[in-house]
Amino acid sequence: MTSTHQTRQLFPTSRASTPIQWAVSLDLATLSGPERRSVSSLELSGRSGLGQDTVAEIMAFLGTVGLVEGTRQECAATVAGWEIATACRKDETQGRLLLLPLFLEHWSVPLVYGMLLDAPVEQSVLVSRLREATGIAARRAQYLVEWLMLALVLRQDPAMRISPSAACTIALPSAPPAVDAEESSGLLMGLTFAELRSLPPEHYVALLKQVPALYDLDPA
Repeated sequence: MTSTHQTRQLFPTSRASTPIQWAVSLDLATLSGPERRSVSSLELSGRSGLGQDTVAEIMAFLGTVGLVEGTRQECAATVAGWEIATACRKDETQGRLLLLPLFLEHWSVPLVYGMLLDAPVEQSVLVSRLREATGIAARRAQYLVEWLMLALVLRQDPAMRISPSAACTIALPSAPPAVDAEESSGLLMGLTFAELRSLPPEHYVALLKQVPALYDLDPA
């Protein structure tokens, strides 16, 4: 797991619920701090009460999203990860908005988006489609869908059907190409995702803070 986080089609761990994984992400960023010091899976395990292997799996998935960088045993918050955790202390919704640019470039988004082009579906249907497409276990597919909802990539209507959010539709307006994480042609704020990742930290943070103003998101 490194800062080039789109090289593996990794799903969330099945050993901890999505809210717990989210809490571990925020705790890791807090421990890492603005200096972005490395935090071990052992340290996080002691704080969270989760097994060290479970924490390591959570850290691995967070790395695919771009919230942390390092290894399964020791990692630090990325600039984006620290900014998101800081925003969440004041307003969790604002923190979730800042997750959006990271998840829009995640390998799973074009795949899930293609499954929802025809019509909204119930969560169980989307999970089944993910399982059929990837061969992954049901709980891991479910947690991925929940992460995409947390990041406001997906929305749930009053009838509990899931569809792409307005922001997702803007970023991926047509049928998605074959999933290729390193060659994504999606645009956000006029930049490709590769260009976004290459920005200096202060510019990247400035763009992240513009996301809430740029998108009129559907309620999640």
